[in-house]
Amino acid sequence: MKSPSFLLCAMVLLAGSASAQDIYKCVQDGQTSYSATPCTGGQLQILEIPSPPPAVDKGAATRQERVASQLEAARKKQENLADQARERAARQKEIHDKHCAQLRLDQKWAAQDAVGAGDRNRDAAQLKARRAGERLAVECLN
Repeated sequence: MKSPSFLLCAMVLLAGSASAQDIYKCVQDGQTSYSATPCTGGQLQILEIPSPPPAVDKGAATRQERVASQLEAARKKQENLADQARERAARQKEIHDKHCAQLRLDQKWAAQDAVGAGDRNRDAAQLKARRAGERLAVECLN
C-alpha cells in the first residue's frame, strides 16, 4: 500500500505547471486517498495547491531586449552601408557612362576630321582618329 504523502507528491507532479487546482482528500473506512474528483462517501477535505510562481528572470528579459536592439542597430547599419555602396556604384556608373559618351563623340569628330582633312594634315588626322578609337575601346570596352 502506498503512503498518502507519495500519492500527494504524485498528484502534484501530475498537475505540472497548470494554474491552481483542487485536490480532494477523502477519508473513508480509515483510509486516506487523494483525488482530483470529489469522493462519493466519507469525510471530504479540499486541498488547494497554489500554482508555482513564474520563473521569470528579469535580467534575462533585459538582456534579450538589449541584444535585440543591438542586432537591430547592426542590421540597420549594414543596410545603410549597402545603400551607400549602391548609391556610390550608381554615381560611378553614371560618370563612366558620361565619359564613354564623350569619348564616342570625340572619336566621331576625329573620324570626320580625318575624312575632310587635306593632304598635308591627313596623316595626323587619321592618327588622331585611330587613337580616339583605341582610347574608346580601352576605357569603355564596347
